[in-house]
Amino acid sequence: METGRQIGISLVTMNNNLAFYQNNKNALIEQYDSVSFESVHGDWIEFLPNSGKALDIGAGSGRDARYLSKHGLSVYAIEPALSLMLAARENSADHDINWFQDSLPSLNQIKLVNVQFDLVLLSAVWMHLSPIDRIETMRQLSSLLNAGGRLVITLRHGAFSDARTAYFVSADEVCQLADHNDLSVLLITDLASDQLGRGDVAWQTLVLEKKT
Repeated sequence: METGRQIGISLVTMNNNLAFYQNNKNALIEQYDSVSFESVHGDWIEFLPNSGKALDIGAGSGRDARYLSKHGLSVYAIEPALSLMLAARENSADHDINWFQDSLPSLNQIKLVNVQFDLVLLSAVWMHLSPIDRIETMRQLSSLLNAGGRLVITLRHGAFSDARTAYFVSADEVCQLADHNDLSVLLITDLASDQLGRGDVAWQTLVLEKKT
């Protein structure tokens, strides 16, 4: 069980990261939108459903949510940093996207909507969650998926050089949590170089499916 001190560290980390995203929204939006959905997510794009509902958690600039909307999905987008969420919502006004300020692991706002999803995307988020929060996060994400729905998680390998902090990530940990939450593994990619050219950062993607 996580001690009180560990919980405190986790909350401080979460608040520091949230403050960074709040205070740097313009630079982050420019950075995120400088690369396309296809270049970032091309290694799993074949697993996209052709219809249904999608949930983008940690939607950032809205780049991925806009792509999913254009792909024909009914999109719900979650961003915990309010200033970033408001800017992304404004920049996505011509897309059919439902925006929420919400956060992991509780997802209290999205659960009130009472919607099940065919796709849940968690891109560049997992590294910000503490190991204890990941346990509850996986349970919540599994509960939001329809049978046969896909959960896509991207893992950032590499530390931050700015004010953000992160926890160690591994595909093995994700697979273990998936196994305990009625999720099977469809894809684990090899490490891929960072699309923004950061030599000390690599990415890995896992595609999980809710068992029927």
